[in-house]
Amino acid sequence: MKFGTILGATMLGLAGLAAPAAAVIVTSVPGAPDPGIASPFTMVATFDTPTAAGIVQSLVGTAIIAAGSTGGVRAAPAGTPVGGVYLSLGANSSATFDFAGYVPANKKLGGISFYWGSIDSFNFVDFLDAGGSVIQTFGGSQLPQFNGNQTLGATNRRVTFAFNALEQVSRVRLRSTTSAAFELDSIAASIAPIPEPSTWAMLVAGFGLVGFAARRRRGVVAA
Repeated sequence: MKFGTILGATMLGLAGLAAPAAAVIVTSVPGAPDPGIASPFTMVATFDTPTAAGIVQSLVGTAIIAAGSTGGVRAAPAGTPVGGVYLSLGANSSATFDFAGYVPANKKLGGISFYWGSIDSFNFVDFLDAGGSVIQTFGGSQLPQFNGNQTLGATNRRVTFAFNALEQVSRVRLRSTTSAAFELDSIAASIAPIPEPSTWAMLVAGFGLVGFAARRRRGVVAA
């Protein structure tokens, strides 16, 4: 058997053993006020100026650009300046940002970041591919605190989502389900290169080795 054939068969075998890699890596920093963004992120939507060229924004239901707070309806993210505006999603409402026209050719969306106000368990973020299929969903209950407190840094956070090299996220959908509201501001995005074919192969092989090692450890423990 030729070396190339052996290598190909080995990589396929390793890929079969691979444990699923997280599509999205999430980090967050307490706010009140917004701690801001860092490189390589660039601000793309502040809601008081036009959204960055190429990004298509779609609001559904009672999703609005709001200013100030209204009791029982919405609260400005902690630290928002007086008169400052933000995005507010009422119950059963959503906002979708399509980045297809923003990302340069031969590049991909590397991640997004936004200031998430008064985090609630009924707030959700969906990451979709270009065809509209959901790659992964993240909920407010996955953050350290999510009781909707309107003033604490622990529940008003700069949240950053980094997409792994194998994922092609094209759209981001923000949703509030059973109650009001999902409030956020200052969306930023980063751009990343699309891996070369050789890099893809190495990534797949690497994930395979990680999966193989994990399975082997489980086998030893079980024994």
